[in-house]
Amino acid sequence: MLWVAGIASLVASGFSVDGYMLHVMRIPLPHPYPLIGVLSTSFALTLEFGLIYALLRPSTYARSWGRALCATAVAAIAALASFLSLMHAPQYVVTHCLILLSLTVGLIALFLVSAVAAIRYRIRRAHG
Repeated sequence: MLWVAGIASLVASGFSVDGYMLHVMRIPLPHPYPLIGVLSTSFALTLEFGLIYALLRPSTYARSWGRALCATAVAAIAALASFLSLMHAPQYVVTHCLILLSLTVGLIALFLVSAVAAIRYRIRRAHG
């Protein structure tokens, strides 16, 4: 679901005015739609979500805090890597970074919930 919303927001952010092109490069409006940039960013987002989905394997997920931790690490590394491209970046690159940050926060929450559930399960099993 987040992937669909992410792709939609990337496509929509392509219609935003590129402040760098307008104010620094002094290219007057209207700017062309950045089709290649939006497509490549959408492809990168699809690969990132695919890797995280493969790590989590939702169909067999049961208190798998290790999977959640690995997926969190992948999302955090991808978010940190996208930080490197934010200076003078068009809006679709900023949107990509925000999507990865929100994914990382969600995966941190998933890791915490899974870890607490696994600890509770082990305590209950140990006490009988």
